[in-house]
Amino acid sequence: MLSRIILLTLALALTACGSATPPDTPVPSATPVPDTPTLPPPSTDTPAPTDTAEPTPLPGAQVIPISSMDVSIPWLPLDTSALPGVYYLGFTVGSPPFDNAQVRQAFGHAVDRSVIVELVDRYLPEYGAQAATSFTPPQTLGRDLTGEVGLPFDPDRALELLSAAGYTDPSAIPPVTIFVRSVGEYPGLPQRMAEAVAGMWRETLGVEVIVEAPTTRYADRFASNPPDVYRLGWLADFNDPDNFLRDIFGTGSGVNYGGWSNAEFQLLITQAHSVTDPELRQRLYIQAERILCETEAAVIPLFHVSVNPP
Repeated sequence: MLSRIILLTLALALTACGSATPPDTPVPSATPVPDTPTLPPPSTDTPAPTDTAEPTPLPGAQVIPISSMDVSIPWLPLDTSALPGVYYLGFTVGSPPFDNAQVRQAFGHAVDRSVIVELVDRYLPEYGAQAATSFTPPQTLGRDLTGEVGLPFDPDRALELLSAAGYTDPSAIPPVTIFVRSVGEYPGLPQRMAEAVAGMWRETLGVEVIVEAPTTRYADRFASNPPDVYRLGWLADFNDPDNFLRDIFGTGSGVNYGGWSNAEFQLLITQAHSVTDPELRQRLYIQAERILCETEAAVIPLFHVSVNPP
């Protein structure tokens, strides 16, 4: 009310002094000032942190830091005096019983790798054999997945899987043939390893196993009469998982003797071959390892080596 009286008094004074404002012009009323809201006092509580998605921890132990890996293939240099490698058993997957992944898993769980490593150490200590449950050597992949990816020795689980696959009576499984060759290694050692595995399968699974150790080339043997199981080794041509996973098991490989293929595995190794982020590549390869050595159990890795070839 006071503001309105002041404005009216001022308007009259201006009129009396000859103001240009016409006398009939309405005098605007004062704009009301809104009440200022009362703000709460500032909080002294520490704000809760915003949740952020953390990447899934990788299995195994780091052997080589990601920061030391190149963005191209090969991502690590190759020490030709200590070639990383893997020795393994592969399955011919085109016919029973090894066309069934559960059967392959059962045979994988029935292998005690410590016995095989002890045998290798006895004859070839310079190999530096280390038990393996995954395929790519740790010094190539950058992580040691032993015991965390793949199928560890577990006789009870082996029998459960064999029964789940429909073989409650192991005698229903025809004799299993393991094919080995001794060229270029300690005479007779591959056959000794195969015999040791055969003994484990007989004892744990109750199946009949035959070990064949002719001098026939692998390609010839598989072309004429593929064995159920074969034993092979692979040393790095270049120090990158691509040389182990894609070159051996990728589409069109000439050394994928067992004939195994898997669309998801192929997608992973193809993607890993193309990307330039080493951390992503490593994750993709670990996923591929789990398919190859665990869910599909296309191979049974026995041990990794670091070899100075002659």
